[in-house]
Amino acid sequence: MNFAFKILGSGLLLLYLLLHYYVGLRSLQALRVFYAPLKSYIFWAIFLMIAVSYIANRTLGLSLPFLNSIGSYWIAAFFYLLLFYLFLDLLILLDSTFDIFPSSWEIGFQNKRIYSLALILTTAVLIFGSWNAYNPQIVKYNLNIAKKIGGIEDLKLVMISDLHIEGMTNTAYLETAAQTITSLNPDFILLAGDIVESTLDSATEEKLQRIIKNLKSKHGIYAVLGNHEYYGGHADKITAFLQAQGVTVLRDEFRETMEGKLYLVGRNDYRSGHFNPENRKNLDEILLGIDSSKPIILLDHQPQDVTEAKEAAIDLMLSGHTHGGQLFPVQLATKSLFLIDRGLYQENSFNLIVSTGLGLWGPPIRTSSRSEIVEINLTFRGY
Repeated sequence: MNFAFKILGSGLLLLYLLLHYYVGLRSLQALRVFYAPLKSYIFWAIFLMIAVSYIANRTLGLSLPFLNSIGSYWIAAFFYLLLFYLFLDLLILLDSTFDIFPSSWEIGFQNKRIYSLALILTTAVLIFGSWNAYNPQIVKYNLNIAKKIGGIEDLKLVMISDLHIEGMTNTAYLETAAQTITSLNPDFILLAGDIVESTLDSATEEKLQRIIKNLKSKHGIYAVLGNHEYYGGHADKITAFLQAQGVTVLRDEFRETMEGKLYLVGRNDYRSGHFNPENRKNLDEILLGIDSSKPIILLDHQPQDVTEAKEAAIDLMLSGHTHGGQLFPVQLATKSLFLIDRGLYQENSFNLIVSTGLGLWGPPIRTSSRSEIVEINLTFRGY
């Protein structure tokens, strides 16, 4: 499997470089419309430094925050410049083939107005997307669980996912979000995976500690791991660290809570089996010994195996992973890959909530979703 990942990684890197070459050529052409004497070697030197800054900062272990910021914002800018150039090339091809635009429109790579518009739009997208990323909203769901439990009619859960904490992460807004979560007076705080980006070093531990210490709930903090905790090979170490901070990590197991009135179940990530086939048990195996007449809440990082959860009499399944696509129009892919890529799905007594996540992966930009804290108000009054 490691060999397969290396092949896949090499292929993706080659594609990344080829697409950058295309964007670089078009960008050089664009800049020369405004400044014809621009030297190719000057442009390519600057372009390549920006283009490889994100990858180089990570693969070479530089861990320089300014390089990470430049590189991560560039990923978003590159993505939208690529879409713009491809769209413009398509228009030029259609016009040259079918002559569909008036000659006065000057559709082509020599039009200053087209490039000015592209620059303005890209800048606006980055500003708007950055605001969406760093200003999480509180999304509320009011659900009735069709079971009664003695002495309890209402519970408040707060779920967050996909923090992707690492040493270079800007955690100031996450620390503020943690205070907001505590101010909601939740009965339980639930972390639905991808808490850590990949590895656990001292800088990551410090940032995590600052966030977790701001989280308070009546009945505890529970978590599952996501695919990223397994990518770095630190799943056990991350589990131990979170447990030491007072977070109960559920790995293919359940806990009876509130004096046995409620079950919280946590599954190993859907992709964890790629690292060890025995990592993810069948849900029926995990639930052995559970009294299904009591409410069962399942944490599963990816909204996969939903049919299995429905058939196992799960009342509420909580997931993240999708980021709601994060960058428009990636949500078209996430919507096709999952039953839902955000929001609430209900079927009979089964409920599934998928969060777009509180943190970020890659560029600190959201254009197809917004960072969110999920507040779930449960009632237990039967049908």
